[in-house]
Amino acid sequence: MEDLSYLEIFRQRWLAILVAVAAGVVSAALIAFSIPPTYTATATLFLVVNDENSTLAERSQFSLARVNSYTDLVRSSNVLRPVIKDLELDLTVQELSSMVSATNPNSTVNINITARAGSAADSSAIANAVADSLSQLVARVENFGTFTVSLDRLIPALTPVAPSAPQKTVILGLGLLSGLAGGAIIALLLARFDRRIRSVNDVRRATGLAVLGAIPRRHRRSARDQEHYELDAAVTETVTRIAQANGGGMPRLLLLVPTGHKSGAPQVRLALAEAVAATGRQTLLVESETTNDESSPLAEFAGGPGLAELLTGSSTLSGVIRIVEDAGSFVVPAGIATLTEAQAQASFRSVATQLFADADVVITQIAPVASPVSIQLVAPYADVSVIVVRHNHSTEVELAQAVSQLRIAGVRPIGVVLVEVPRTRHLHLMATWTPEDFATKPAKALITPRRIAAAKRPPAG
Repeated sequence: MEDLSYLEIFRQRWLAILVAVAAGVVSAALIAFSIPPTYTATATLFLVVNDENSTLAERSQFSLARVNSYTDLVRSSNVLRPVIKDLELDLTVQELSSMVSATNPNSTVNINITARAGSAADSSAIANAVADSLSQLVARVENFGTFTVSLDRLIPALTPVAPSAPQKTVILGLGLLSGLAGGAIIALLLARFDRRIRSVNDVRRATGLAVLGAIPRRHRRSARDQEHYELDAAVTETVTRIAQANGGGMPRLLLLVPTGHKSGAPQVRLALAEAVAATGRQTLLVESETTNDESSPLAEFAGGPGLAELLTGSSTLSGVIRIVEDAGSFVVPAGIATLTEAQAQASFRSVATQLFADADVVITQIAPVASPVSIQLVAPYADVSVIVVRHNHSTEVELAQAVSQLRIAGVRPIGVVLVEVPRTRHLHLMATWTPEDFATKPAKALITPRRIAAAKRPPAG
């Protein structure tokens, strides 16, 4: 996360933010539309004090001294019982008391009676009735001595045209803000704990390796020429960069190591083989595992002989080589024979010798946990090893596991190829390369297969 700006983090995890915003708005909407509406109406009373023998100042002083005490009477039973009776309300005094309130603005002789109810008509009727009842109570208890006190309804309560609560716009706005805040927090937490590979920096941080290629996602149902052109161009560039990282030479055996099962799509290695063959080199793709992807061009060879038969000695190379018509590539399928680890170790060198005699470049893919044809068996024969990482799916743990398997075999991978990269994702690979990422001369395999004196023959059809 330290390598990414907040804007980049939010851009990568926009879906989490969108889900959080949607959840916030939907929750706010449920709350806003489930709360019963409340209508508020207010009536204003004006205190009038009369006394022919007192001055204006004395009457004013008396009014200000008494008016604030009247607000406490609003919720008394002496005021509310007549209201319940007059309006025929199905309420108790306590229930009606929770619906009304009174305030006295500072330095005034006004009393504002506020009523809240479930309907607009009830709120105004209750406010006016409470105001009248309070006025009658004050007239009974205060009119003694020299002063005559009355509370006149100065401003009657009007029927409200809209509910005062819930304030749906405010609630929805708060839901939107809470969703954005929650989405941002979720995005930051995902960036902190989510170890999926999303960028070149993620690869560097986990392994120190360079990203040599970024192959875009293939849309199976798409027939647009532009997408096919971009895909072919990306694969061709990847092959060129692998050769550049290998000191300018194309490897005899290119080992692909996928990080996870879904990283090693058959279409990727088949496209790489096709791109190498386009350079004029005889290219042979050797499958170590039977593909389960029925949409793959290699699926038609799943039930036939292949590498397993070569390693057990039950078939010859000419008997197992197949050609993929659409790609124009030669393939050795995985085969169907039962193979033990001991058989694979005993015969792999002679099989590799046959493969090298029939092809300029051999491409194979071995998963980190594959058996009996494992990384430890094949890697020492490979000139170049490349790790295949699926963008936004492979994790740093899976990447580190693949690197560890190669290093256990005594081989250091030259780089990483990102696959399934979204077409909207532009990775600036060249800006991340260092001189240490490129060898000065082609690498040599730790184990060299025996040389065959006979002239190289073309792959059998």
